[in-house]
Amino acid sequence: MINTKAFTKISSGLLIGLGLITIQQSSSPVLAASSPRVQLRQNSYVYSSKGSRKSKVSLKRGTYLKTYGKKSIKGKVYYNIGNGRYVKKINTVIPPKEDKDPVLFTVYLKYDAEFYTKPNGKNSLYTLLGKQPVYETYTDDKGNTWYRIKYQNWVKASDTQKSKPKEDKDIPTSDNWDDPNDNTSIEEVKDELSSIPTGTAFDRSTIVETAKCFEKLVNDWRASQGVDTKMSYTDKHFDYDVSRSIHDAQHFDAYHDSDRHQGSSNFYGELEALVKEGTPQQMAQEAFNNFVFYDGSANFAHRDHLKRRSCTSFGLGLASTHKNGFYENGVSFVVVTNN
Repeated sequence: MINTKAFTKISSGLLIGLGLITIQQSSSPVLAASSPRVQLRQNSYVYSSKGSRKSKVSLKRGTYLKTYGKKSIKGKVYYNIGNGRYVKKINTVIPPKEDKDPVLFTVYLKYDAEFYTKPNGKNSLYTLLGKQPVYETYTDDKGNTWYRIKYQNWVKASDTQKSKPKEDKDIPTSDNWDDPNDNTSIEEVKDELSSIPTGTAFDRSTIVETAKCFEKLVNDWRASQGVDTKMSYTDKHFDYDVSRSIHDAQHFDAYHDSDRHQGSSNFYGELEALVKEGTPQQMAQEAFNNFVFYDGSANFAHRDHLKRRSCTSFGLGLASTHKNGFYENGVSFVVVTNN
């Protein structure tokens, strides 16, 4: 019989959505490179042709970029965006062709709007922001109204509003949507260094609050998947959970890679992700998205682990990592499950 827990622990060594496994050390062009128009699905750093980060600023999620081919650097694929600048391919999506249907009306998206491939369908990989045209409306059997917007995405009407949201320096409300050939107007976001020293744990209250946010996200998703049991946060092994996140964060600082569960107990299951420091809800959401929606590089082992009916409790560890090579203010997000 296959030891499913062992399989998951090994597979979850891949940090989902980040492509952290180094395949080769030399730089080489990717054959049959294409130059699509791409969109950033998360804030992304800019790199040089050698794979070095060019500055401490990042490009805003949702930004459209014209690309000039792809390049493999140290085993990871990057898009060339001109002037010696590169972004990681894994941080982008390629939007389909624009809708040609008549526009019914326009709406503004709320910042936390969720997008689906169809009403009540799977989550979409695309990120849309600001003012959007509506091409079709639909009301489901529960009375929820849905709008079809760009790129065949569907959004609940409750996630939209008629007027422009109030400007917030942390919320992107406008990008270079109308000029896909213009990479000069890219808005950059400069990170302020976290006050939490690298390689150390977050305070208990932040960890507990983040765990509660993660618990709700997971249980809502499990219910939508027909799983009849819930996962509950526990602090019974709090010290162990924290020690695991510290170990992982320090490994990131030293090697720009996860610890791949080195030193973890066989008594527990373990899932790891590298997320950007933010509010408890933001950190929980990013980790959840990585585990459930962006888990292809791990054969969806994390997603399947969280979907297991017998997985009913978990602990959480959070530790800061400033030298991980991906986020200036990174967080090792370690989920310790009961099996």
